Amino acid sequence: MTDLGLILVYIMIGIAVIICIASPIIQIKNQPGKMKEMILPIALLVLLFVFSIVISSNEVLPSYTSTDGNLISSLTSKIVGGSLITFYLLAIIAIGTVMYSEFLKKLFKNGKK
Repeated sequence: MTDLGLILVYIMIGIAVIICIASPIIQIKNQPGKMKEMILPIALLVLLFVFSIVISSNEVLPSYTSTDGNLISSLTSKIVGGSLITFYLLAIIAIGTVMYSEFLKKLFKNGKK
């Protein structure tokens, strides 16, 4: 019984993934002008990730070992560091956006639109 439930969940997740991928493609086909609006955020995220990898360190300390006891490579260290920097920057941007939309906007506009 559990196997049937897991198979159903996998099928539903697969259908959801296909729909999530197909929906933007259909939107681009129907409205080619929207392509710029859809690609710009993706390009900015890729640019932010590349910037984070460039500024991250490739230092490998002896305590950085994998599960089997081997040291990780400097490239892996750089990618992990870049991912952490990307996460921190996106978190700061999200917190700043919430602060602006909830507090500063209401403070400066006095709640009027």
